[in-house]
Amino acid sequence: MQLMTLVPLHIIIAGCLMGSFAVLCNMLSFMMIGKINARVPENERVSYFWWGTEVRKRYKKLYPQSRLVFLLDLSLIFMVLCFLFLIRFWVFGSSSAGK
Repeated sequence: MQLMTLVPLHIIIAGCLMGSFAVLCNMLSFMMIGKINARVPENERVSYFWWGTEVRKRYKKLYPQSRLVFLLDLSLIFMVLCFLFLIRFWVFGSSSAGK
């Protein structure tokens, strides 16, 4: 009797990529917060611990030519795609599983 099934390699890779893109999104957000805090007065600074969607808006306002927002959006899209891939093949199984 087999108690555990092995997780296929493509699911492990999708999970690792999703985690990597999540860490990349967080690091890009921290870079944006650092650049915002370097330009604004001390009473308008953004906290590294409690921040929301205003970081993206304020960064685009202060640095309109920067590509950090584009990279943040791109890594977020890739993270969501990896999550959908993970759900599709891990939860619902692959199409060749019944053969």
